[in-house]
Amino acid sequence: MPTYGKKEFKESNVNYLNKDFNSLKRALVSYAESYFPNTYRDFNETSPGMMLLEMNAYVGDVTSFYIDQQYREMLLPLAEERRNIMNMAKMFGYKVKPIVPSFVDLTFTSIVDAMTDDRSFVDYTNASTFAEGIQVKSNFNPDLIFETLDVLDFRVSGSDDIQAPTIGGDDNLVTDYTLTRKVRAISGQTKSKTFTITSPEKFRKITLPETNVIDIISCIDTNGNEWYEVDFLAQDRVPIKKHYTQDNLRDSAYYNLDGQEYIQDVPVPYSLSYITSPKRFTRETNLDNTTSLIFGNGILKNGSIPENDFMDLEQLGIVIPGSSQDLNESIDPLLGNEYSTLGETPNQTTLTITYRVGGGIDSNSPSATISDRVEDSIIKLHDGGTDISTVTNETPAIGGKNAESAEEIREKTKAFFATQNRCVTKEDYEARVLNMSSRFGNIAKVYVKRTELPQNFYYQDAFANLLATYTDPIVTNIQSVTNALDTEKTNLNIIKENVDTELDNLNIDLDQEELNGVVGAIQDEISNIDNVNESLNNEKINLLTENSMIQGLGTIDVSGLDNSQGTIEVNILSYDNNKNLVGNPHALDLGTTDNIPQILKSNLVSYLDNFKLLTDDVVVQDGHIINFGVFFDIVAEPYVNKNEVKLRCIQNIINYFRIEKMQFSQPIYISKLEYELMGVEGVRSINYVTISQDSDYNATDNADTFGENLFRYSFDNGEIIDNENTNYGWYYDFQTNQTNKVILPPSPANPAVFELKNPRQNIRGVVR
Repeated sequence: MPTYGKKEFKESNVNYLNKDFNSLKRALVSYAESYFPNTYRDFNETSPGMMLLEMNAYVGDVTSFYIDQQYREMLLPLAEERRNIMNMAKMFGYKVKPIVPSFVDLTFTSIVDAMTDDRSFVDYTNASTFAEGIQVKSNFNPDLIFETLDVLDFRVSGSDDIQAPTIGGDDNLVTDYTLTRKVRAISGQTKSKTFTITSPEKFRKITLPETNVIDIISCIDTNGNEWYEVDFLAQDRVPIKKHYTQDNLRDSAYYNLDGQEYIQDVPVPYSLSYITSPKRFTRETNLDNTTSLIFGNGILKNGSIPENDFMDLEQLGIVIPGSSQDLNESIDPLLGNEYSTLGETPNQTTLTITYRVGGGIDSNSPSATISDRVEDSIIKLHDGGTDISTVTNETPAIGGKNAESAEEIREKTKAFFATQNRCVTKEDYEARVLNMSSRFGNIAKVYVKRTELPQNFYYQDAFANLLATYTDPIVTNIQSVTNALDTEKTNLNIIKENVDTELDNLNIDLDQEELNGVVGAIQDEISNIDNVNESLNNEKINLLTENSMIQGLGTIDVSGLDNSQGTIEVNILSYDNNKNLVGNPHALDLGTTDNIPQILKSNLVSYLDNFKLLTDDVVVQDGHIINFGVFFDIVAEPYVNKNEVKLRCIQNIINYFRIEKMQFSQPIYISKLEYELMGVEGVRSINYVTISQDSDYNATDNADTFGENLFRYSFDNGEIIDNENTNYGWYYDFQTNQTNKVILPPSPANPAVFELKNPRQNIRGVVR
């Protein structure tokens, strides 16, 4: 067989930029004319050769199109097919929703008796608590059902609740109260289905028959074990919410986790904690809008404890605690918890899956159209108590819409990937804190700051100790040598004195020059000892000084530092039943009870632990409250009623200082308040506006006062300075901290919120 060298082959000049039909046709014709001039010359449009060329150009054009299209479908910004966009969303961790439900705040009422000994109070022991899942129908759409998401508790009172007394009887006393509570509800209806599992299967996938599944309520196996939904199978920490009715240590929403009652009107119905469980699954939406549950890849060993003895099918034979096997194989640290895999897979059991179906744009309902209760769905959590009187929606049910479009999935995926569901900046933490469900405790205000210790702070103590291990022995040796030199110098002085004495006593004619030489040599030796001793003492002093300075590094004052990493200090305040701020970071030290309940802070720490960076240490503490009052002096128009003008000004000030508007470290602009008052009907001019905690310091004579100081504590010494007043917060010198009609807030070291508390008593005005 003959061999061919490189010279026997033609070198073709191929243009790889030709991708469309016409370009490919021209390139093929040019190629044939260049390389096959004697083989084929008929390039007429009707010739068989041109037919073959055009067919090849057609195939090339179509192939090029599909290659480009497939590449586009691999990129999230350019993809068009819903299937591909959903797969990329899954890759980035975003869960596509099959349908979006509507939400509504339902207003429930219940009639509860007044206390027999004091009818000015509600007898909450006679109030009822109802489990979540109460079903309510819409009059607007009879097929539309809403279910409550939280426990309806008439024993817990909040800032938005209403207590309307009923006066009756011969003595015209209060007989009962109509209590009003609001609970969030979702459009949907609960359904249940069972699935029998025989042999184990890795990453078993169970698909629910219905479409438009909103969420999975529960998944229970034959033995009563609960399977938990997680975002991904490697996630072994599962959040657990527990209502106080399910906690043996909590008698009410006003009890901490240790069973101790706190004296504050800040209810915390639920506690939040995390557990580690191998029984978990993820949920995903299919192309046909159905929902599937995907379980893990692990199976249980016979006779073992599920939580402690777990086997990985991917690494069969690894060493498991309590197992007799002894193989030198390691456990992949990326596979869930220490001993588990990517979760357990069901085996020889029956799963009962409870889920909710509904939602869509048709689930939106106007206000005052939801009022029909489904009595069978109401479950009381304790015996006795009153029943539900009425239910309605004061606001419309909104938010419901159909399945997400391809464009919505694309944009939401990009946003999800950008945020990574993590708290990095201070703004991330503040938004996440305010996003915590009120079921775990109401947080009204939040202020986040980073406090980073100096770069070498964490190593200062260790470094000082390490250096001391080197300096201390050196100092000790110096001291020993110094003592030895002192002894030698003393001995030489004794020898010198003895020589001098002997010379005086002996009447021997010795060479005086030689004697003087001996004495001089001894004297020189003594001088050398003095020099060495002084040098050693100086070295010792230097080492001791350096060591002392290094030891002092461990006590550097790091207060007020604000850098990019370190401790995340979260300052929060809550509302009481009257929508007044609650919080005092020094309550425990001062022996007062005006601090935020510890269970709320514990819930917040557990909540943020799921979102914070690994290097962040979150510390939650109360913020400060600075209460104040307002004095104003205005001139009214001559034709108006001064009392009416005064009332309108007071109401304007109340609206200006609404607590919803006040935030941490927010200044007070007196000029803006004056501008608002100038807009009040009947006001001609404004003499002054005073913000104070005691007296009207802008008054020229007969300064008005509030009758009581609007403070109790002092920033300077952190002590109680007004024992008589238990309703107000911290002292602040408004007059000193005012510049150009702007009252500056305290330093970030004492984050505080200005609050106009008891405005009807703490707003004083003069209309001239």
